[in-house]
Amino acid sequence: MFELKHLRSLLALKSQGSLAAAADALHISQSALSHQLTELELRLARPLFLRKSRPLRFTADGMKLVALAESVLPPIDELVCQAYQPVSVISSTDGTGVAAGTAVVFA
Repeated sequence: MFELKHLRSLLALKSQGSLAAAADALHISQSALSHQLTELELRLARPLFLRKSRPLRFTADGMKLVALAESVLPPIDELVCQAYQPVSVISSTDGTGVAAGTAVVFA
């Protein structure tokens, strides 16, 4: 139904308070962020925030999804970090003391 990028975009929007600032924080264009959020709203068939409001305001459904994203993304990020932590490094030398090959083993 939605992807992690959608949840990250929604959290950036909440923390930054505007599309322009959220786009900057995500290192994408404002147009790309707007497209992602519109795509998410279309997939869910409901608005998630009020585009014309200053300051930016989320709908009730938007706040529910923000709360979900806040609870789901940290453990996912932690799992990804753990998956890329080297468990061991295996090196071999060719007798010159220079590593001929190095392998990093991931969990």
